[in-house]
Amino acid sequence: MAAWQPSRPRPSAIARSRHRLGKAVPLVVWCGAVLGLFKLAEIAPSAHRLQGLVETQESILLAPVDGRLLSVAVQLHQVVEAGAVVARFDDREVRLRLAQTTFEVERLRADMTQVQADLERDARTLASEQQLDAAVEHRRLVSAIESAQLAALATRTDLEETRIRLQGAEIETERLTKLVAQGVTPEPELVAVRTERDALHKRLAELMTLYDENRVVVATSKQRLEEFRPARPIDPVAETALAPLRWQCKQQEAELECLALAAEALLVKAPIGGHVAAIAAMAGEWAPAGRELLRIVDPTPRRIRAWVPDTMRERLDPARAMHVHRADASLAGSASVLSISPTAVRLPERLWRDPQREEWGFEIVLAATGAERPGEHVQLAPQR
Repeated sequence: MAAWQPSRPRPSAIARSRHRLGKAVPLVVWCGAVLGLFKLAEIAPSAHRLQGLVETQESILLAPVDGRLLSVAVQLHQVVEAGAVVARFDDREVRLRLAQTTFEVERLRADMTQVQADLERDARTLASEQQLDAAVEHRRLVSAIESAQLAALATRTDLEETRIRLQGAEIETERLTKLVAQGVTPEPELVAVRTERDALHKRLAELMTLYDENRVVVATSKQRLEEFRPARPIDPVAETALAPLRWQCKQQEAELECLALAAEALLVKAPIGGHVAAIAAMAGEWAPAGRELLRIVDPTPRRIRAWVPDTMRERLDPARAMHVHRADASLAGSASVLSISPTAVRLPERLWRDPQREEWGFEIVLAATGAERPGEHVQLAPQR
């Protein structure tokens, strides 16, 4: 008969759970450490691989005014040249106003031409009248001289004739005086001759005075003729008459230029050459001013922007070149560092590891190698 042995007490469920947990803890700790290392590798950027973005020249075309988009002349990913018309707004109202203003300008110019022609015709008529008046005045002065000379000549003739008669009367008086003294001729006959002689003396004095006056008239008339100058033609005040029309014409021309610029603004042109990366509005849509219409991207990469944490800032040298790796890990080439920001800046959201947590770093700018694509996500590694 076998000896009896006391049985061991069975461990409780709590004890068994503790025993199992004690065996599982090292495994969990080990797995957590491995996962932590992977997470830390994701969070802390490697000193040999920096995240970067390839940038290029990009142009966003905005609606210049409120209006309806009449047509879009390009398609997505189409290559366009700088200055090409890529979209057109409805310009019927502007074109109508442009035509009306053009007609108004032409009408004002025609009115100015007509008014100027009328003024020139009036000026010619006035000049002809002034020339005719000058000719008449000149003829009148010449006639006045001729009349004065004729009057002076007639007076001179009368004067000479009176002198001759006076000389005869003087001789006759002397003869009759002797005859009367001798008693041959009666005295009444002598008195008649003396009366006639005195009358001739008086007439001679009057004619001499009149002759002097005629000479003065002739001299004065000649002086007036010498001093006579035809009046300068009076020009109509053309500028005063045309000034209102000129100002109206200038105002309409300024309005015309504004409408032409407005019509030109309704043609949306590509400011740079490249391919159409996005089309935000379609033909027929109403686009308010400032709305994005298209986005054009230059296919040539311009530069590479990368960001480095504070812990790696001291390891970078601005004169140092870096290897550029594309997304497929292929080497795109080497690029030299152009600049490093003096302070930390905010990273683009697309480079955040956690979309809810923003990241900061020092920005470095490198020259593009030319093998990248605009917008491509690249990795940079310092050259050894």
